Amino acid sequence: MSEKNKQEMVYGVHPLHEALTLGKRECHKIVLEKGKPPARLTPLLDLAQTRGIRIETLPREVFRKKFGKFNHQGIVGYFSSIQILELETLIEGAYQAHSHPTLVLADEIQDPQNLGALIRSAWVLGLQGLVIPKHRSSPLNETVAKCSAGAIESLPIAMVGNLNQAAETLKEKGFWIVGVDMDGDRACYEFDFNTPVALVIGGEEKGVRPLLKKTCDFVVSIPMSGKLGSLNASTAGAIVFYEIQKQKAGAGTDSQA
Repeated sequence: MSEKNKQEMVYGVHPLHEALTLGKRECHKIVLEKGKPPARLTPLLDLAQTRGIRIETLPREVFRKKFGKFNHQGIVGYFSSIQILELETLIEGAYQAHSHPTLVLADEIQDPQNLGALIRSAWVLGLQGLVIPKHRSSPLNETVAKCSAGAIESLPIAMVGNLNQAAETLKEKGFWIVGVDMDGDRACYEFDFNTPVALVIGGEEKGVRPLLKKTCDFVVSIPMSGKLGSLNASTAGAIVFYEIQKQKAGAGTDSQA
């Protein structure tokens, strides 16, 4: 199957509802267990019917054998692929959305649950986009979509061959590159985020890679009093994203440009 015709699965009530409501990608069909569907699925199925989307049913044992490893909540949809932007397009859209945009560079985050949660936090806390590498990163699959709770349908995402080169391009476009690392030279709440920022969040085991860290203009840390070591990517991201949102709201720069 070609990339153009590739179908991706979306499962779970909320992710499916977001995908159908936003309508950014084509839904090829909805699949559910045979029998009377539970009441929680009624609004979703009504929406699918109004869009003329094919709805298939499978015997319970067949459905559960096929989709049992997913937290599907009794319903699965097949959609066209998530729209991936060119970096230049992402940057342009970010400046259109906010005078002081914040983007995330996800450095080799290979756990799909972690990446999905990071996407969810980025969208909920008002960031303007995400940049991921083509290699050594989790694919934007059904687990990422589920863990993002539908945010993957809304957050602009670009994919690049080299994050270091992407960081240099962002610098040329007026962004400060800010790494998040436990060895950062200042606490995240001591940094002024009221400027265009590309925030670098490292992967689960290695954190921000040394070469990319050297590319950063600044490196900030999250002060911790516990002794369990570093936070995972999505948790670290959420903490810093909230600090950014708080600063922008306090400075009156939390509105569109």
